[in-house]
Amino acid sequence: MSIDNNRLLLNLMGKLMKVLTQRVLSHGNAHFRLVKVGAASIFAATALTGCVTTQSQADGSTKVHLSLGGVSKISPDSPSSPPTSEARLATTANQTKPGLPSPVSTPGIRTTALAGVFSKHPYDGTPKTYFPRVAITVTDWSRNDCWIGTATIWWSKSKSEAVPAFSVCWGQSVGFAVNNAANLHLFMQQTAVEHSGNVRTAGPKPPMLAVPDRQPISERQQLAFQGFIQQLVLDTGWRPGAPTNLWLVGYDANAVIRPTTAPVSSKGAPQPVDAKGKAQLDQALACTAISPRFDLAESMLKQAGWSPDQGIMPVTLTEQVKVYGFSVRRVAVSRDGGEQIYRSYLAGTTLQQLAKSASLKLGKDGKTYGRLTKVGVLSAGMEGGEATLTCTVNTEGSEG
Repeated sequence: MSIDNNRLLLNLMGKLMKVLTQRVLSHGNAHFRLVKVGAASIFAATALTGCVTTQSQADGSTKVHLSLGGVSKISPDSPSSPPTSEARLATTANQTKPGLPSPVSTPGIRTTALAGVFSKHPYDGTPKTYFPRVAITVTDWSRNDCWIGTATIWWSKSKSEAVPAFSVCWGQSVGFAVNNAANLHLFMQQTAVEHSGNVRTAGPKPPMLAVPDRQPISERQQLAFQGFIQQLVLDTGWRPGAPTNLWLVGYDANAVIRPTTAPVSSKGAPQPVDAKGKAQLDQALACTAISPRFDLAESMLKQAGWSPDQGIMPVTLTEQVKVYGFSVRRVAVSRDGGEQIYRSYLAGTTLQQLAKSASLKLGKDGKTYGRLTKVGVLSAGMEGGEATLTCTVNTEGSEG
């Protein structure tokens, strides 16, 4: 684990413990006894390798115990050894969650493609299972029981799926909050085979750290942050061990109100599209050329509500473009500097029709189509039942 990760985790866990202590001491009329653990350094080690548990006592009080994972026992009265990190992850889902959050209008994460995505596609230690990867953007973190976000699932370096707004809600009991602290540690311990450094994007490459080192949340919201991560881990079926495959891109309140239609002029008509920008986008989508002045094409994309940091999330253009004879209105563009992706969505078109028009060759697997171009790799695929044509431009070399 990197020094930056250790420092960030210690900071988060220190703030978290302060909030938990305040909550425990003010919880109803019950009397709580905090186990004394000595100096702050002991707590630092506990935060990194252990968890926090509670145990009801015969006199009606509750003992909060800090246990060093794999070393200490849960309590003097309980001789059994603490579960391993993976066992804790597996059993957390079965724990009672009193004080469930009030409903939100946004669909829950379990109704999306994120539900159990890592359980369905587990990592087996080989590079072919570096995927799927999931990039999460938090869009509403105002509540203490539910957060809302969007996501991009990467099935491969060039195939992704956008997940619209979903909610993640967690239990509000003290037990749920403190007994799953190890999940946050395991999540933040992730290391990437190859990463984008401090540049945080929606993929396909993960950033150096699984969470931003600076977060727009208050000290009181640290507990909500932990609850969000714990529930996210449970609902996606995430397990430690793979190179970074689940991360937070960041916090973006504007993501939920990002326009999906083109801005209009004062007279109510769509703003005109620049001919040069349209030509640049045509060439990029066809994988024939990537203009060094692609900012003109970006202006056209921004009219459709596109943002440079949104990853492979499709937008609908105000004017159609032509790609190998097909009219295209829906596109997705990602230009993170390392690997650039330009994708067209062609509803009503078959892969065979697309392959013929774009002169693509059938792959050895007998299912995929593609070919090399002067600027990258042009490939055809299916996404959500819709044919896609993707130009992938690798500017950093192959991923390990």
